[in-house]
Amino acid sequence: MRPDPGLCSILARLLVCLFVAGFFSACAATSTTIIEEEVVTNQKPMYTYKSIVIRDFELKRELYTDSDDASMSQRDRRYAQIPGELSEHIERYIKSHRSFREVTRNGEVTPTTLLLKGRFTRLGRFRVSVIVSLHDGASGQEVAYFRQTLWDVLDTTETINNLAREVADFIARIQYK
Repeated sequence: MRPDPGLCSILARLLVCLFVAGFFSACAATSTTIIEEEVVTNQKPMYTYKSIVIRDFELKRELYTDSDDASMSQRDRRYAQIPGELSEHIERYIKSHRSFREVTRNGEVTPTTLLLKGRFTRLGRFRVSVIVSLHDGASGQEVAYFRQTLWDVLDTTETINNLAREVADFIARIQYK
């Protein structure tokens, strides 16, 4: 008994579709998040802070290019904009948590304000690492510290969004510590 040629054709197409779907899902832009360290050193409860001011993260030029200012490529200019984009995303996510009365990027620092600062320690195609610190508005003393690395980075834009979400989640986690 010979198999039906129409059935064989359908099965062959189905196998090709499954292979293609598996291939593209394996190549999807994903990243693995590794929180390396979280420390809260504040003496008073974090919920006593009523506002947060977000500063753009420090991004040293040598992390993403080795050319001088005059010969910046379009790619280099996009990398230079990453700290501002990250701050915008962090602001949006922190506002969505509704933990603070005021969330700004350029507000005045008062005794009931947390100041969020950060810096990139690695920025590349496959890994993005940051150090984030929260400072008391009255004393300027560091009250919380957070180090994180995102691995398997294929799309920097998506990674910056994920990184902002992780920073906002960290702030939400420590809110009642």
